[in-house]
Amino acid sequence: MSLLSFAGNGYDDGKLSITYAGNDDIRISVDGREYTDRDNTVMIDNLRPGYHTIKVYKKRSRNGWDIFGGNKNRDKVLYSNSMYIKSRTFVDVMINRFGRAFVDERRMDNNGRWDDDRYDDDRYDDDYDHNNDDWNNGYGNVIRDRDFTAAKEQIKKEWFENTRLTIAKQIIDANNFRASQVKEIVTLFTFENNKLEIAKYAYRKTVDKQNYFQVNDAFTFSSSKDELARFIRDNR
Repeated sequence: MSLLSFAGNGYDDGKLSITYAGNDDIRISVDGREYTDRDNTVMIDNLRPGYHTIKVYKKRSRNGWDIFGGNKNRDKVLYSNSMYIKSRTFVDVMINRFGRAFVDERRMDNNGRWDDDRYDDDRYDDDYDHNNDDWNNGYGNVIRDRDFTAAKEQIKKEWFENTRLTIAKQIIDANNFRASQVKEIVTLFTFENNKLEIAKYAYRKTVDKQNYFQVNDAFTFSSSKDELARFIRDNR
């Protein structure tokens, strides 16, 4: 059983399913809107592409009795993360009792069905598991052009560079890139230290590492180019 909710009505909209595998009473919110789960599952159709904030709360109890309709501030945050939903993608989030999430993404066809053979991106999500080096040496599994354009717009609309840095890292964690795309991301930053940080961060998710020299064009100072070259040598 699941609860269906319509957040958009566009051809490129995605779908999100959130399931809690434990036996606790929970409540689930997406983008600040709370959904009543059925069998600890919530499904949202027609979700607009972009970032969406997911929070799962474990309802606290007093003297062995669950508190319903009480102060929600007492509830324990079991899982909280901002997740990027790609266009025409079904994202399934399975959260265990310890708050760790397993995320599965599938491309959907024109009828809203997903095809296991065309697209598969399974991952554990500990803030997207920053230490996971699962990237594709080929060129097939790279972020699509329109998704990349939307991702850049998401970064650019943030005023503060620290926030841009956070958003950019989340996007990088969720996708694979070409070196030319990394260069475009780096140019979205003003401060040289932030440019260098993003260039280093994106290296592991770049499918054509032999072309990473292209990223040098985004730097102002030669010292940054030298530092990136040292980083690449140390991480080959």
